Amino acid sequence: MEEILKRIEAVLFAVGKEITSERIASLCSLEVKQVEETIQTLTTHYAEMNNSLHIVKKENGWKLTVRDQFVPLVSSLVSNTELERPLMETLAVIAWRYPVVQSEVVKLRNAKAYDHMKQLEEMGFVAKEKHGRTFKVKLTKKFFEYFDLPSDDAKQAFLKHVSAEVLKEAEDVDKEADEVERLNELQGKELEGQDEISKAMTEAKKE
Repeated sequence: MEEILKRIEAVLFAVGKEITSERIASLCSLEVKQVEETIQTLTTHYAEMNNSLHIVKKENGWKLTVRDQFVPLVSSLVSNTELERPLMETLAVIAWRYPVVQSEVVKLRNAKAYDHMKQLEEMGFVAKEKHGRTFKVKLTKKFFEYFDLPSDDAKQAFLKHVSAEVLKEAEDVDKEADEVERLNELQGKELEGQDEISKAMTEAKKE
């Protein structure tokens, strides 16, 4: 049993992303039922040890990942290695505002965000699709697998990379967007009223 535990743990660690019970069973030459029973044992073991890692059941299988309270540390390490600080901040804004259009990201960051998004797209963290005159920026599967934000607390920890200035500006953008939406709604009601008056006048003339 201990040997099976170690083998499954090794697979979860090496894969570093979601993996199904069937795939683990195939890799370890085990029955699916054995895998799921063993993972339950491993899950309990990690919980009892109060480990910095834990095993979670995801949509596409199991994943060995860091607990929420250690996400700031992991994010910090990532920002100091693979992703430079400016890129990390832009990615944080995209994650925070997601779904978001490219023009809004640029408004919140600055014109350099165009280069940041290009680099993030090349690295596979985001994808862009045409959306009117701009582009919609989408988070990719790689982003969710790489950062694995399992809860609101973890997401908030990750978003600490967004500076106070950006947060303040984002609030202003929200207020502007709400005001525009309110004015559009009022305009729509006004046009609707004018249309009803016009129809009423047309009907009156017929009579």
